[in-house]
Amino acid sequence: MYEVVIVRADYEGWWLFEGWQNDIINRHQFNDDAALIEGYSSIIEQMKEKYNSYIQGKYDLYAFFNACEIEFCEDCDEDVQIYYTPIMTKNNEFYKND
Repeated sequence: MYEVVIVRADYEGWWLFEGWQNDIINRHQFNDDAALIEGYSSIIEQMKEKYNSYIQGKYDLYAFFNACEIEFCEDCDEDVQIYYTPIMTKNNEFYKND
C-alpha cells in the first residue's frame, strides 16, 4: 500500500524519531509508486500555498509551519514550533524515491 501521510509534530518530520507514525494526522492512498510520487508533488504544492513557511531537510523532506503555531512542551519547559511534514510510505514504512 502506497500513502502520503502528514505528520504533525514539534520536530521536523525528517528526523523520523521512533514512534513518528503516532503523529500522523492525515493519509492519502495511492495504487502504485508513480501515482504516489505524483500525489506527493501535488500535496507539496498545496501545502506551500497553505503554510507561511517551510524548510527542507534530510531526504529532501519538507517541514511546513506557520510561525504563530506554537505549543508548550512540558518535557522541555518551553514553547515549541509545530511542523507538518508530508512523508511517502510503502506498507507503512518510510519510502524514499531514488
